[in-house]
Amino acid sequence: MRTTSKRRIALAITLALSGATVALATPPSGETPMPLARGTLVKPSNINVKVAGARVRIKTKGQLDAFMLNMTLAPGGTGGWHKHAGPLITIVKQGTLTIVDPNCTRHDITAGHAVISPGNTADKDENLGTTPASFDVTFLLPRGVMSPRIDEPAPAGCSA
Repeated sequence: MRTTSKRRIALAITLALSGATVALATPPSGETPMPLARGTLVKPSNINVKVAGARVRIKTKGQLDAFMLNMTLAPGGTGGWHKHAGPLITIVKQGTLTIVDPNCTRHDITAGHAVISPGNTADKDENLGTTPASFDVTFLLPRGVMSPRIDEPAPAGCSA
């Protein structure tokens, strides 16, 4: 009987915490995702090359999928606070994408520019402009993960 009571308490705490996490998540608004392509990497990569005054290093291990999508963020729209299941490259095609980092600092990425992110920390995308922001994102995800997005609560003290 004592074990049953402990199990019930543990279950109640788990359900309460699950509910609290969902309640604290900040959902997207004004965001329109359009999947472009998805493919399984055929083998691990170990790339380390010089390219015209720069260097590229990419090393993968394990089973991964590459997933590309186009995102359109309406004026005043937000991606909500989230992190990703893997690293990503974002290329802004139209407008200005503002990324708010966990320290509540805003980074403006204008059309024609790109950013690479490890994806493992929470951030929030915003469109503070008057025209839609359009950007393409390429993710490297664990094989079979359907959504790259993991909802997160806003960082403590950040009201951005």
